[in-house]
Amino acid sequence: MNDYFLLALLIISFGIIIALVANRKNFAIAILLGSIILSMSIPDKFLNIVIKTATDFKVLALIAIVVMIKMLAVILQESGLLEGVINTMKQKLSYKGMLIAIPSILGLLPVPGGALLSAPLIDIHGKVANVKKELLMAINLWYRHIWFIIFPLATPLVLLADLSGYNIFMIIVMQIPIFFLLFIVGYFFVRKVKAVEEEKKVAVQSEYKGLLPIIIPVSIATPLSFFISTYSAFLISLPIGIAVALIMAKKREFAMLKKGISITLAIAIYGIMLLKNIIFETGIPQIISTHLIHMPSFITIALLSFIIGLVTAHNLAAVGILYPILFPFLDSINMVALLYVSSFMGYLISPIHPCVVLTYDYFKPKFLQAYKLLLPPAIAVVIIATFFYSILP
Repeated sequence: MNDYFLLALLIISFGIIIALVANRKNFAIAILLGSIILSMSIPDKFLNIVIKTATDFKVLALIAIVVMIKMLAVILQESGLLEGVINTMKQKLSYKGMLIAIPSILGLLPVPGGALLSAPLIDIHGKVANVKKELLMAINLWYRHIWFIIFPLATPLVLLADLSGYNIFMIIVMQIPIFFLLFIVGYFFVRKVKAVEEEKKVAVQSEYKGLLPIIIPVSIATPLSFFISTYSAFLISLPIGIAVALIMAKKREFAMLKKGISITLAIAIYGIMLLKNIIFETGIPQIISTHLIHMPSFITIALLSFIIGLVTAHNLAAVGILYPILFPFLDSINMVALLYVSSFMGYLISPIHPCVVLTYDYFKPKFLQAYKLLLPPAIAVVIIATFFYSILP
């Protein structure tokens, strides 16, 4: 099939998804419609991909994990367990410092769809200053993810170190300046928050017990993940976290549990995985690479990595796809770091990135207004990183 027809279908598919979501239509319907449109390029394979996606253990596990995270987040919010955590943190940090700390701390927890864990805390804190939902979404996504630029347990970073042969800590050192840039860029989001009068800080008993339903399942899943898959580990540990949250809740009402169940969210996650499988089956990542391969190497690496990260919304998959394609250009650790940073930024803001979907589903902001906040700094970071790594010796 003609490459340009495939790329046109991809643009139409993403355009329809974004347009529907921007007009507050159901995300699950939007993502499924986008998948059907793109599948027009491979009609004979569509049914097989639908069945394969629906029977894939990883897909089913991800759906179950995301639904359980939503349940846990609702219980923590409805029960008031998070209020004690917020009040304790308030005694130690400024109002704006809290906006940074909440997603940053929870962002280090290796939980799939973890942006949903910090969303209720950010929401509670943001209401004090009537912070716009779009800004809360941007802050939550940004500070939840930027740590993975330097986090040695980030699986895409581990994979890249293995593929390239460079020590992972050498790659991290190369990316520290970009991490500081990302942290500063994120602060421009926080600066938009209107100053609020600080409550008088009085001595209070530290009350972090509201985090136990989060910490316990992560503490169980982390060692388990060395023996079984990460998905299996969280399938085992998250029900324990939910049970702990229900036991700790002042109102032990199973209505909270019911409220946390989201069929729409489950369908949306299935749709995301279906769209990804269709994208890979069409060979679109390879097609894109062939049209960009003739540019200067550092521009090729930056642009292709950003696009593949954006299209796949999966940083691990992006690294796996990109490294073999870009191998001839990856002649220094600078270029390896550029690949990671650029693909990461595309993944971070992808409209089919699960954390984007989950955060959007929670806050329900104006979609285009949220992207007006996220897109320019993401592109700016890629441009700055391209210039920075291209001039290094």
